[in-house]
Amino acid sequence: MTDPQTVAATLLGYVRASGALGASALVEAGTVEVDADGSASLEPAGSPVAEPLDPAGAELLPLPLAVRELPPFRVDAEAGEVSGPFGALEHLAEGVRALAAALGGRSVALVRFPAADGETPFALAARQGEGLVVVIGDEQYEMDPVWPLLSSDS
Repeated sequence: MTDPQTVAATLLGYVRASGALGASALVEAGTVEVDADGSASLEPAGSPVAEPLDPAGAELLPLPLAVRELPPFRVDAEAGEVSGPFGALEHLAEGVRALAAALGGRSVALVRFPAADGETPFALAARQGEGLVVVIGDEQYEMDPVWPLLSSDS
């Protein structure tokens, strides 16, 4: 089991590299939350009270790809559409899948990304071996389990 401080450090490293707003991970110990400002917490399994975490100094889990920041996506919650540069959504999806794989086991990683309008909720969630989930506004869209295939040039 990966300790919550390492999970928080890994999530924060991903958030900072990708320009995400924040990230969450459901792991054996509970739910780890991080925000782009560096704040982190653990809500232990079975407890409604979050405890602060300090990810500083914890070792990051390795990811098998380079993560880069992309401009915010145009997100249309009514139509359930996301638009951005060619291959950009796939890049984010590969990164979130890699993050879930690094956390291991049945862990779930969810990363919140900025939308061009600054308002519409937009997130990607992944669990190893399952279809990626795209969250747009209040709707969730489960993708095919093989989308996107990890490419060697990411």
